[in-house]
Amino acid sequence: MSRFGFSTEPSAGGDFTPIVKYDARAGRVFRVDREQTADGFASNPVDITSTFKAVVDFENVETGWMDFPPGSAPSFALVLLSSLDKGGSLPDRPSVKHKNGVRFLLKLNKACGGDKPVRELAGTSKAFLAGVEEVYEEYLRDRSRYPGQLPVIELASTTPVKSGSGAQQSTNYRPTFRITGWAQRPADLIYLRPSAAPVEPLKPTPPATGAQTVPPPNVMNNGFGRGQPTQMADDDFG
Repeated sequence: MSRFGFSTEPSAGGDFTPIVKYDARAGRVFRVDREQTADGFASNPVDITSTFKAVVDFENVETGWMDFPPGSAPSFALVLLSSLDKGGSLPDRPSVKHKNGVRFLLKLNKACGGDKPVRELAGTSKAFLAGVEEVYEEYLRDRSRYPGQLPVIELASTTPVKSGSGAQQSTNYRPTFRITGWAQRPADLIYLRPSAAPVEPLKPTPPATGAQTVPPPNVMNNGFGRGQPTQMADDDFG
């Protein structure tokens, strides 16, 4: 990725931050809830594609190397993306299994946040990274017009991207995120170098439409594409 350079710093331990997952194989967004069972904790994916809306902490995007071994805690070697603009260096790759990726905190709105709306989103798929880079560039371009605020993003659509050939051909879905508003940073959206809980891999789920594009979820009638994004009511993320 042109925007996401890579440098290394071990992620901090401590309490796990609940996660949101973008499944590039299906073009879907899941809130992954951790539930206590008789056999320990289990991951319960909740599809929030159609209602996904979040205040995103793009001030503290982390970038570097990630490995998500099934059934085990993920391994991160990350630095703040902003540090690369200050002369940060590229990292040594921790292992051959680690891939380039990005991670950031967000707060889901009331319609899709459940009882733990502050989550982290991380990923390494090229389709996911391309979608994030596009909306991050939009954030950099427009943030001076909204001092002290963070962008509110929604999933506008997904686009299939094929790779490989023959029996090795696969399809991932590139997300198109759009900034549909700006909001003050929620009091509980605090950057503390979060670390994600181990999550079972999600089974592929075809897009709900069966077509090439997931319909825009709850796109606000705010003149997007024809004017400025709206300023969000703070209680939408209270």
